Amino acid sequence: MALSIKFFKNLHPETLKTHNTMMKPTFSLWAALIFSGGISLKAQTAFPEVKFWVGTGSDSSVLVIDFKDGTWDSCYAWGFLHNGPATGEEMLNAVAAADINFSVNIAGGFLMDIQYGSHSGVGGTNNFYWSTWSGTGLGNLTMNMGIGTQVAHGEWFACSFTDFNPALPPGPSIPAFNPSQFTPQDVQFWVGSGPDSTLLVIDFLDGNTPSSYAWGFLHNGPVTAEQMLQAVDAADPQLSIAMAAGFLNDISYMNHNGIGGTGGLYWGTWSATNLGNWDMNMGLSTPLGNGDFFGCSFMNFNPVIRPGYPVPAAVPSAALSAAEGTQYRLYPNPAQDGVWIENLTTHPARFSIVDLSGRTCLEGLLVNQGPEWVSLQNLSTGTYFLTWQEDNHLKTQILLKQ
Repeated sequence: MALSIKFFKNLHPETLKTHNTMMKPTFSLWAALIFSGGISLKAQTAFPEVKFWVGTGSDSSVLVIDFKDGTWDSCYAWGFLHNGPATGEEMLNAVAAADINFSVNIAGGFLMDIQYGSHSGVGGTNNFYWSTWSGTGLGNLTMNMGIGTQVAHGEWFACSFTDFNPALPPGPSIPAFNPSQFTPQDVQFWVGSGPDSTLLVIDFLDGNTPSSYAWGFLHNGPVTAEQMLQAVDAADPQLSIAMAAGFLNDISYMNHNGIGGTGGLYWGTWSATNLGNWDMNMGLSTPLGNGDFFGCSFMNFNPVIRPGYPVPAAVPSAALSAAEGTQYRLYPNPAQDGVWIENLTTHPARFSIVDLSGRTCLEGLLVNQGPEWVSLQNLSTGTYFLTWQEDNHLKTQILLKQ
């Protein structure tokens, strides 16, 4: 116990439901499985279950991009909403405007380059160029006349990076994730102290809803993933993480259990800077800096699956109370109009209330020992931190404003 599309045709996006299956071991086990032939690096699903829709309108189409770069995740899909026929160029530009991980270079009506996360398709590299395809599904795509080709409701437009010897259509796709679906502003349970912040996402991929949860970790300078997991494990009484000899073995949280080896499933680890650019990493030794994401997902590696959209891990009531020996106590927490902040020392003490971006929203000096009322009426609903200096260290306590 811890202490401290499918086939997509003529469907509106609201009818498409997300589905997760299972995920990855630590790096050493991952490498061993690859070299022994025990893992198939194929796409998560035969057809994409669209999770990131851009544009507006009553018609819906799918954009598929396949970099053909030999990676497990070379091909991605986005959904596009529109009114009436739309061109491939309009789809590409709409996705580029909505997805911070995606960029496209179009010149003179020709598709030159596409970048997405760690994937890059620069026209002319090794005599590879972008080919364009359209149809009513991945199974019947045919080459078209380029990005000026129009698509109607229920149709697909696809791009494939190829040397045209022969020109290859896109393969099975995985859904692109919306990088804004979950951000640090959505985290409720923060652990640690310091000016740097990292998000931890744990997805049990067990078919329950939800199966994926997120915590925040505050630190001062680089830390390792193992240090973060230890800190979150110590802070959340509902979470239990077992690590040994640099390996992530087991994680339990509420009614979820991921025991390494059960049914051939193991924990995989991932790095990102937002939900849209997960990439597999080296495991518990991975260094973490300010703004990073670290993910864990429980799977059999056949297929490989990223952590899905998380929900914020709940803050236990005990975590909202001041830790023993600290200089402050605040209540009620969560708070609405205001909060009582109690100075537990015999001398004046200065505090700050800081938002998730590090901006100081309120600050004050508690002159007298005992509680003083601090109004929160000018603060928006969300997660804040009460910070103060104690023994030459910055201390932090969560404050939730409802």
